[in-house]
Amino acid sequence: MGLLVGLAFGVQLVATLLSGPVIDRWGAGLALRAGPALYLAAAVLFVVAPEVVPISVARVLQGLGIALLLPAAYTLLPSLVGPRQRATAFGVVGVIQNIALAIAPPLGLWLLSRGPSVLFGTAVAAAAAGMVAGLRLRAGRPSAARASVFTYRASWTPLLAATFLTIVYWGVITAFLPIYVTQHHGGNVGWFFTADAIAIMLLRIPAGWLTDRIGTRWLLVTGIVLTDLAVLALLWPPSLPVLVLSGAGTGAGAAFLIPPTLLELSKRSDEGDRGTAMALFSSSFAAALGVGSVGGTPLVTHFGFLATLVLSAAVCLAAAPIVVVTLRSGEDERLRLSPP
Repeated sequence: MGLLVGLAFGVQLVATLLSGPVIDRWGAGLALRAGPALYLAAAVLFVVAPEVVPISVARVLQGLGIALLLPAAYTLLPSLVGPRQRATAFGVVGVIQNIALAIAPPLGLWLLSRGPSVLFGTAVAAAAAGMVAGLRLRAGRPSAARASVFTYRASWTPLLAATFLTIVYWGVITAFLPIYVTQHHGGNVGWFFTADAIAIMLLRIPAGWLTDRIGTRWLLVTGIVLTDLAVLALLWPPSLPVLVLSGAGTGAGAAFLIPPTLLELSKRSDEGDRGTAMALFSSSFAAALGVGSVGGTPLVTHFGFLATLVLSAAVCLAAAPIVVVTLRSGEDERLRLSPP
């Protein structure tokens, strides 16, 4: 079961590196239609062939689908809104994604209680609705497609590095915090993840709105500091108040980090390579989760969870000087892009 669940995420990490050039050459519209089509094929496989091999194929299709969908949505968004509303729009899309992630597990269990055919039949209907929505999008091919298959701008590097550094801690927490709390304190670690989800949903749109008005540099620094303080709060015995406070802090930190990063990447790219920039953002995110969870295993084994947690907080804080140094001209660029 663990391999089947993780299979889609592994495929997503690799496929995202290829989806960017696909989006840049053939357009975000194609990816936003192909992604739901892959999900539809996967849902049909779950319905008609519930065996290990077909399910594995279905999980591969789902990994390919999400690798196309998220970068394509982030790529298309700047062309749909004005320069002074883009970070807010990124926040809105992020909230929609968070809501879907929040309601899907309980909804899926409720549907499953009525039978597997009901669950996967609903998945078929949802994927079909996604295909219809994709077909209604008016998004053509980029007019500035690159000649090369894969492009990369050096100006993306600090943003991708900061994304990676500020997400490693989450891989450590998701893999080991439940074990640590259960073994040593017996508390309900679910409160941490609930508080994180609520905070990011409540603050993602306001953070985008602030980004559109004051720029990205200091909001990113605020997100880094909030995240670091929230992670270090887990050094206290994980009582209910500590878990809720820490989870709310990591959620608030993520809300202040993601819209400004997406806005900066959109400004440092054009329609000929924006798909690659957004795909690399997703890859940096996924790679950090993998490094935190897999790479943290030997550290937790030899030095303990709390020491590994402190190290992940130090890694997160290392993103602050990168942001401060490399976004010096962010305010000038924001003013230049804003209409008079």
